[in-house]
Amino acid sequence: MKACNELTLKEKIGQLLMVGFEGLTPDANIRDLLHNHFAGGVVLFSRNLDTTRQSFALTQELQRMAMSSTGIPLWIGTDQEGGMVVRLRQGIAQLPAAMALGAARDPRLLYEAAKGTAEELRTLGINMNFAPVVDINVNPRNPIIDVRSFGDDAELVAELGIAAMQGFQDGGIVSVIKHFPGHGDTETDSHAELPVLRHSLERLWLVELVPFHKAARAGAEAIMTAHVGVPVLTGGKPVPATLSPEILTGLLREELDFNGLVVTDCMEMDAVTQGIGVGEAVVRAVLAGSDLHLVSHIYQSQLEAVAALERAVAEGRLTEERIDASVKRILYLKERHIVEGRELSWEEVSRRLQQPQTLRAIERLREMSITAVNREPDYCGLSPEMDTLVLWPQVAAASKSEDEPIYDATLGDILCSFITAKFKERMYGSSPGPDEIEALISEAANYDQIVVGVFHTASNPGQPALVDKLLTGKSKVIPVSLRNPVDLAAFPDAKGFLACYEPHPHTLQALSLVLMGKLKPTGTLPVTIPEYSSKGGSII
Repeated sequence: MKACNELTLKEKIGQLLMVGFEGLTPDANIRDLLHNHFAGGVVLFSRNLDTTRQSFALTQELQRMAMSSTGIPLWIGTDQEGGMVVRLRQGIAQLPAAMALGAARDPRLLYEAAKGTAEELRTLGINMNFAPVVDINVNPRNPIIDVRSFGDDAELVAELGIAAMQGFQDGGIVSVIKHFPGHGDTETDSHAELPVLRHSLERLWLVELVPFHKAARAGAEAIMTAHVGVPVLTGGKPVPATLSPEILTGLLREELDFNGLVVTDCMEMDAVTQGIGVGEAVVRAVLAGSDLHLVSHIYQSQLEAVAALERAVAEGRLTEERIDASVKRILYLKERHIVEGRELSWEEVSRRLQQPQTLRAIERLREMSITAVNREPDYCGLSPEMDTLVLWPQVAAASKSEDEPIYDATLGDILCSFITAKFKERMYGSSPGPDEIEALISEAANYDQIVVGVFHTASNPGQPALVDKLLTGKSKVIPVSLRNPVDLAAFPDAKGFLACYEPHPHTLQALSLVLMGKLKPTGTLPVTIPEYSSKGGSII
């Protein structure tokens, strides 16, 4: 691999950029970015990843293109967090949602599962994972972090985040923990506008910064920036952390003593581009102290970033020495993690995927995550001899970070085999209207016990309206949260409820076993269920 002093300025600038493209095979845009602008990395989304065989062929072709242009291998990264944020969604081990892992609370098992997942990603040619999320989800209104967080306790998030990070790293890939200095206590989505953390410095050190500080001391190799404003750190003005020297250099580099790779979140997001554009945002990020810059989607924006960096050097605004500092960090980490050697055949690769030990660790974590809150003793159980109705919502992506679910399995598909009496499952819309609710209530009157699933009720007010009406009937009603259990705050009159954090088929299998008393629910709520205002219909 070439050293920094062997690269041209244009090649160095390329190493600072990680770019994305459309399609399952390299298009003309990504070919241009690799051959003529020497991009140092590629970020892959579900739009690029179909089967494991196709994904492997893609990463190999991208690496061949980069090696022929610069002799330097690419970062090939993706968001394989777990739960609803997984870009490669079949043929590979997949971690549960982070909040499910927070409920399971087993760092040793999480390390094993993360290590096995990393080994599979590396086998497929993916050498960087933008995970784990170590934001602390202390705000139930947070629209973007939610179940991607391990929970609302800083120490728990730090412990589990480090376990996942070390598992990924020991599995042979770079783990990029995110989003520094913390995106958990925000109420807006940085894809659309700048969220602002208006906390004191003392509070930041006691909560938001805890996982990052501990991870840095535990050997974190890469940290992703958040496009959030923290006025207490930037002279009272809400400057995006990604563009702030006070945050990236002063706080992260100097106070937290982090010497690894600083990776930005996508530089096309409105929180950093408003009023300045992508190119200027990338230049300011470099000046602030970042190393690797994601420009994930738009070809013209990627060219704009290249041109802006070249112009900043030509005008003396950005020195080549500053660029060299980032390039040296990038090349150092590439030498550690991207091993050049014999190219594996697909047959060899396929044998290394979905290893039994990894799958079993993940299955155990899913089983351990199921959480029951019984306000009456052993309320969250079903009798196989009673007529049973399952009301199951149509689950959809709840934020721009997620992909639509690909699984068709529902709770009823699994639960039906346990019930000997009359059984029926009825799918309902994500936010049912009055007519649909009345029809469901009418049908529910014919059943002795009802399981009703809910997810992301803040955006789907028909769900709590349905459950409220069910709770006034004579049937036994067990609400089940398929996402963040703060949704269950809306049902203070429920005699018990269950949380499973995600709709994965294996999670639903474990949920069924819990409902039938064949598996003990050992999960611990990783977030505090807030109070609920019946007058305002909202979480307090």
